[in-house]
Amino acid sequence: MDEFENVNEEVKENPNSDMEAGDDENNLNNEIMEIVLNTREQGQMFEQLIKNQIEVKDEMINKLHKELEYYKQESADRFIDQVMKAIIKVRKDMDKLIDSDKWTEMSVDDVKREYTYIFEDLTDLLEQQNVDSYRSEEGDDFDPAIHQAKVESTDNEQLDKKIKESLSDGYKKGDKILIPERVVVYQFKN
Repeated sequence: MDEFENVNEEVKENPNSDMEAGDDENNLNNEIMEIVLNTREQGQMFEQLIKNQIEVKDEMINKLHKELEYYKQESADRFIDQVMKAIIKVRKDMDKLIDSDKWTEMSVDDVKREYTYIFEDLTDLLEQQNVDSYRSEEGDDFDPAIHQAKVESTDNEQLDKKIKESLSDGYKKGDKILIPERVVVYQFKN
């Protein structure tokens, strides 16, 4: 006898075994379906939790960006306010002098002295902001990072890219060049 006949014989001898097997199978299927549904539900809950965490993180990042922008703007405004107050002080001093009776009676020396005072006030303002002037000497090497050149030809090869003279000071704050120094620089030509 082969296996198929054995199973048939078994079913004939014990007709309730199919039902019991079917019930066991149904119970097993129901348990598996319950596990699958619970797993899906937990997966959806976990997915929602992750979405909520991402939203909270995004809100925090946006808030930090806004705070940073506010801080940067506030710092810039404070810096500009300091500079403007110093400029206003110099202007007030000039205005006071122009409006005074002394203005029409001032000699050339008086005007020069007042001009020197204004120059010193402006220099102090620059120093307060850590702005320094610089000037190159004749014969120094030309550096395009800190110089603005006016070229003058020369037939002396040793003078090539050497500074002939400084036309105006350059200004820098730390290592940052604010205004390059204007210079006359030699350029070798045959």
